[in-house]
Amino acid sequence: MKMTRLWLGLLLAGAISLGAAFSQDARAAEYKPKADVKSLVDVPLVGVEGQTVVIKHVTFPPGYEGGRHFHPGAVFVYVLEGELTIETMDGTYTIPAGDVYQEVPQMVMWAKNVSASQPTKIVIFQVGESGKPMMIKAQ
Repeated sequence: MKMTRLWLGLLLAGAISLGAAFSQDARAAEYKPKADVKSLVDVPLVGVEGQTVVIKHVTFPPGYEGGRHFHPGAVFVYVLEGELTIETMDGTYTIPAGDVYQEVPQMVMWAKNVSASQPTKIVIFQVGESGKPMMIKAQ
């Protein structure tokens, strides 16, 4: 009887350990790398009441996939290094280094770095209403 309990205890401990290992592997597979965002400018737009200019430097690590979102105001993206892939309901666009992409206000989109080895570096220029979000998460 004691031997049976011992074996059942070992079997249960092994099953729990195995389950925890698979659970951690599943969580690791779902991990999405985060972007490194540095704010460069966030100031009122001179001569235009109620508008703000935001300029950011963003680095997307290899394999990055951002969330679905939209911008209520004007956005221009300059690709410094790598390639930026933008997905919208209208299609997929790849912007190489040295090119500028103008985002359509209110259009749901998400950004990706499809490279498995190289980061994508961009500069984002945004204009929007002062005190309001420049980016809004979409469903």
